[in-house]
Amino acid sequence: MHSNITTTNFLYPNNYLVGMALTSQKSLHETRNDQLFAAELEETKKEFEKYLETYPFPDDLTKSGKKKLTKKLRFDYFKKIYRKMEREKRKLKRTAKPPSTMGEGGPPRKRTKLCESSCKLRVAVDCSFDDLMTERDVSKLTKQVQRCYTLNRNLEQPLQLHITHLQDKTYRRLENIIQGYKNWDVHRHYNPLTDVFPTSQIVYLCAESDNVLEELRDDRVYVIGGFVDHNSHKGLAYQRAMEAGFGHARLPIDEFFTISTRKVLTVCHVFEIITHFSTGCSWSEAIRKTVPERKGLREKESDTEESEVVNADNLTGCEGVDINKEDAIASEEARSEEGLIEGSDDGAKKEACS
Repeated sequence: MHSNITTTNFLYPNNYLVGMALTSQKSLHETRNDQLFAAELEETKKEFEKYLETYPFPDDLTKSGKKKLTKKLRFDYFKKIYRKMEREKRKLKRTAKPPSTMGEGGPPRKRTKLCESSCKLRVAVDCSFDDLMTERDVSKLTKQVQRCYTLNRNLEQPLQLHITHLQDKTYRRLENIIQGYKNWDVHRHYNPLTDVFPTSQIVYLCAESDNVLEELRDDRVYVIGGFVDHNSHKGLAYQRAMEAGFGHARLPIDEFFTISTRKVLTVCHVFEIITHFSTGCSWSEAIRKTVPERKGLREKESDTEESEVVNADNLTGCEGVDINKEDAIASEEARSEEGLIEGSDDGAKKEACS
């Protein structure tokens, strides 16, 4: 950490970059990179000041709370250009390397667009819970949605990913903070879920549902509640699904595993499980790949394996070894006769004792 970093330098990154250029020994590429983006940094600063003027701060927010929130908003707003500068710096470094040291992995794989994908499975993230989340929770939600987009983009045949009810805080953060959101290849909807899909096609994924999701169908829309509540609104998505008359189901976690914590998963974890299953994994394998270790996931000891062993033993005795039916009946009669003899001996002993 440099000693010349002050609060002013942090709040205004262009001043910070100038100071860093003067006090540290930067490479030619890094200095050139800062010079290229100096005008853009200044323009971003002006745009942020306009954005801050129209930002709806809560009325009950204290002075220190407003200062902290402003600082966080400024950091998030300038994050886009920071990353752009980092990419440009890496690009300059790659071009400066000799051809012999360049990677031999070949050109990157061309990604398939949603309109060209052969997978027609529809998954939607319902962002209608804005009024129940704080700014911090909205920030976490948008990062989870961003993770869903990244997972889907990297599939050979991406799913039809929809984001519905884009309004208020979630929409503002995606639009202004998340880098590259405007270029995402997703289906965006600013209307509620019922205005986008027929009610009969909606299947809301809820951990509280009694219906187990066994298969994925193209004529259904599997909805994930875009909600980060830290366990403060238990069963809210299930309650809304029941009130709206939606179909509902849960992932088959209980059928294969036991979890030491709550079975509620994040938006990106649910989406990742669906992507694994849609690409050929079984439910148990998809869940095992996705659920983090902190959940305490343990595989259930099913009784089916024991029954299979017993059945295998029975089959071995009847078919694996050449035993005639008559011999089997004779051996069974011999066992019963032995039992009768033992019983008669016991009876004789009892009579003698009496």
